[in-house]
Amino acid sequence: MKPRILATLVLLLSVQVGGAAAADKDDTETAGLENGRFWNALSEDATRSEFLLGILDGWKLREQTEDAVRGTVINALSSCGGSFTYAELAEMVTAAYNEPENRPLPIGWVMMADLAIQCGHTTREAVFPALRKHLAEVSGPGVLIKESAMSPIDTILSASTKQH
Repeated sequence: MKPRILATLVLLLSVQVGGAAAADKDDTETAGLENGRFWNALSEDATRSEFLLGILDGWKLREQTEDAVRGTVINALSSCGGSFTYAELAEMVTAAYNEPENRPLPIGWVMMADLAIQCGHTTREAVFPALRKHLAEVSGPGVLIKESAMSPIDTILSASTKQH
């Protein structure tokens, strides 16, 4: 085999293998956060509940260790006096990801949207299309946006059916 043909084959193989690995990783993440494809790959409901517990515990830690936390963050992650279990919250997130168009949305976004729905601030019909639109606006080829602009909180609030 000629060296040029061999080099071309090696290059093609490495691009395909590297591309497949990158596609697998990129497929389960959106903007560096785990998304619905990752969520659907989790094997047990208990694992999903523990994942959500980790998100909420991380926010509590942030609140206790940073000088300032936006009140909208705290409100978005509160259960508005509801007594949801992590298993119930996991069921809500799973229901959102049963709709394939929601799978690119990061899990934390979906969790905050589901909490807003359960608190009566918005509806599924309003918030999930708004989040998908927000994701499309802040991501994609050639889009350069600060990470803080990735926050879904203002989008969730704008889809609200109540005034805050």
